[in-house]
Amino acid sequence: MIIRSAAYFLIYYSFSDTDNNQGTSMYINISEKAVSRLMSGGQIVTVSSVSKDGVADVMTAAWNTPFDSNMALVVLDLGHTTTRNILDTGKFVIGIPQKDQVKAINAVGSVHGRDCGDKFEYTKTPKEKSEKLGISVIPDQLAYIECELADKETFEKTGVCIGKAVNVYVQDRLWDADHDSFAEGFKETLHYVSENKYYVEGKIIDVD
Repeated sequence: MIIRSAAYFLIYYSFSDTDNNQGTSMYINISEKAVSRLMSGGQIVTVSSVSKDGVADVMTAAWNTPFDSNMALVVLDLGHTTTRNILDTGKFVIGIPQKDQVKAINAVGSVHGRDCGDKFEYTKTPKEKSEKLGISVIPDQLAYIECELADKETFEKTGVCIGKAVNVYVQDRLWDADHDSFAEGFKETLHYVSENKYYVEGKIIDVD
């Protein structure tokens, strides 16, 4: 009992003492709706798909993350053309664009496929076929992850799209094979801030 009491005292004292040693950083309160601005630190990606009728589509997705070592997750709107295409075909390609492609990805991310049809043609964005699935993608991105839909039911209900990689390719200059690292590539990735605004290497880019 004495030992328990002593342990409790030490733990309580330690936490109390820590609480009294306040940090020196200043903070401001922001909107609860800004949570995604703080936590969606992953790079913006493109999601390429094709309709069951063969119409190519590409969009941008700011909310994305690894789901497993060979699986990727992106969050898509249930009403998007991309969502319908993936549900119909079970296939899509995630691309990781580079900072020099900011105008192109802003263009394809600013229109809806249901309104314009083939986004590549509508926005005059170059395209090429992905290595394995043959889906149209924006050329010269840093890397590509060709995926098959892993969980149709979850995607259909929630918009959470989980893809299992069937082929992955990356610019050879950016991949450190000794450490299985994409560290050099991360220096060139884009991150979404708000409409027409992105950041790369900590600097805001405003797209006209």
